[in-house]
Amino acid sequence: MSDDDIAVVLDATALTAYTRGQVAVGELMAEVADEGSQIAVPAACLSAAYAAGRGELDTAMLALLMASAAVRVVPLGPAAARQAGVLARSVDGDIAVGHAAVVALTHGAHYATTSPKAAATVLPAEWSILDLA
Repeated sequence: MSDDDIAVVLDATALTAYTRGQVAVGELMAEVADEGSQIAVPAACLSAAYAAGRGELDTAMLALLMASAAVRVVPLGPAAARQAGVLARSVDGDIAVGHAAVVALTHGAHYATTSPKAAATVLPAEWSILDLA
């Protein structure tokens, strides 16, 4: 699969919700995989989800998620780091939100979150934000 196959970006709040049993995340993953597309997990979001973890079970859940063939971890390279930093200024410096927005914009992908207000702050007005709350 290529980068053009990315249909959805999971932000840190979506990843954390997944570790806490939010079924909407798993359902979204199954739907995207059934379409032959991929889910992007920005590296900054993955790090934030690990930081928000409550222990070994959350760590294991994230590891299981990352093992899925439908999931692609997107690194934070120099150009994306700059863009993420600029976007993060409007959400109290939340680099994870900035990185997720950069990935969504780069790939024309839906932005999946449990915090749609933060996403709406950094994305264009008509962007597809999937509220998983």
